[in-house]
Amino acid sequence: MIIDRLDMTADEFHRLTGWELKPEGACKDERCVPLAAPVQDAGGRLDVAGLADGLHMPMAHDATHGLWALGPESGGRVLDTARMPDLALPDFGGQVFDVASLRGRKVLLLAWASW
Repeated sequence: MIIDRLDMTADEFHRLTGWELKPEGACKDERCVPLAAPVQDAGGRLDVAGLADGLHMPMAHDATHGLWALGPESGGRVLDTARMPDLALPDFGGQVFDVASLRGRKVLLLAWASW
């Protein structure tokens, strides 16, 4: 989910994600996740970053455009870094290309398999 701000109401968060705040925690369908820390301020605004942390949802920020990407639900597994491992692949001409040579630039990797 792409969002443009980290403070929103519980209703907005529920509408966007399906997660609803209840006394027992954040709930979606029959699942409820207890939250260790309060995620709502006195004015009713959510701390989306804190809520994402409590739900184990990864979050990435694009400061240039003022956007955040939230989720997906992790099922207990979270992408804890966006750092790509070292990877060298053959290019179309058969020469080895080190992907690390693109470090610092945004890169889209497209993978395809015939099976």
